[in-house]
Amino acid sequence: MEHQGATPAPRASEQPAAPSAPERSSTGWRWFIGAVVVLLLAAFACSFVAFWAYDSGPTIRTSGGSVALLYLDGVIAGTGSVYNGIITPEYFVDQLQQADEDPSVRAILIRVDSPGGTVAASQEISMEIARIEKPIVVSVGDICASGAYMVSSQCDEIVATPTSSVGSIGVIAQIPNVEGLLDTLGIEFTVLTAGEYKDAGSPYRSMTATETALFEEYIDVAYREFIDIVAEGRSLPADEVEEMATGWMWPGMVAREMGLVDSLGTFNDALDRAAELGGIEGEPTVVTYSADDYSGLLRSLIGFGSRLQRLGSFAPDADAVRRTLPR
Repeated sequence: MEHQGATPAPRASEQPAAPSAPERSSTGWRWFIGAVVVLLLAAFACSFVAFWAYDSGPTIRTSGGSVALLYLDGVIAGTGSVYNGIITPEYFVDQLQQADEDPSVRAILIRVDSPGGTVAASQEISMEIARIEKPIVVSVGDICASGAYMVSSQCDEIVATPTSSVGSIGVIAQIPNVEGLLDTLGIEFTVLTAGEYKDAGSPYRSMTATETALFEEYIDVAYREFIDIVAEGRSLPADEVEEMATGWMWPGMVAREMGLVDSLGTFNDALDRAAELGGIEGEPTVVTYSADDYSGLLRSLIGFGSRLQRLGSFAPDADAVRRTLPR
C-alpha cells in the first residue's frame, strides 16, 4: 500500500544520465594560431612596404658626369643591419663598388654621421676606400668620430661644418664586472673552459693581472694601427697624429687647424667640391644606390633577429662577446 504524498522512486531506466566530461575545446588554439598567422602576414606585408619606401629607386645612369652619394650614418660593426642603425663592411663596400663600377660616376661623396664602431670593421672599410681611384669627398654632419674618422681619413678631402664633432682617435674596450651584484643576489655561475684565457673578459668575475695585460697589449696594437692609418691617409707624420690621438673630439673649425679636416662648409659645398675633383661642369647628377639587405629588413621589422640566432644554440650571446672588442 502506497503512502499518500510519497514520491515514487524512479525506475532504473528513468535514472538521469551522469553528466559526461566536457570535451576539450580546440577553439582557443585555433584563435591563437590564426592570430599568429595574421601577424606574420602583416609583418611580411609591412616589410615589403617599408622596403619600397626605403629603396631610393633604380640607379640613375647618365652619359654626363655624376656624383655617387653614399651614407655612413650609423655604428660601424661586423654584424647587424642598416635598418637597425648598423653599418657593416659588406653593406658599405657593396655601395662603394657600385659607385666605382658605374661609368657615369666621376666622384664619390660620403655623408658621414657616425660615432665610429669596432676597429676591424672600420679598418676593412678604410682599406676598400683606399683602393678606389675615383676622387672621394667626405661631408661631415654632426659627428665623425673614432672608426668613422679612420674611414674618412682615407678619402681625398674632408668637409665639415665649424661645429661638427671630429676626431676621437683612440681605442677603448669596455669590460663590465657584475660579480658583486651576483654575490648580493646569490647567483653563481659555473664556467667550464678549455684554454687558459678562454673566458678572459667575462663579466661574472674580475680579470687577473695577466688578462688585463693581454687586453692592454691588444688595445695598444689597434691604437698604433689607427695612428698609422690616419697618418698615411692624411699625409701627416705619425708622431704628429699620435699627439692628437687622445680620444678627444674637436669642433670642425679646430680640426681644420689641426689638419684633420680640409675645409669648412655644408653638404652642398662638399658636393660642389666632389664635382670639381671629378671634372664635372655645371650641376652634377647625384646617384644613389638601393639597399639589398632583405633579410636584415625583415629581422628588424619582426624583431626576432637576435632571438632566432640564439635558438637551438648554447653558444654565448654574440653581442656580449662583441662588447669586449676594442673600438
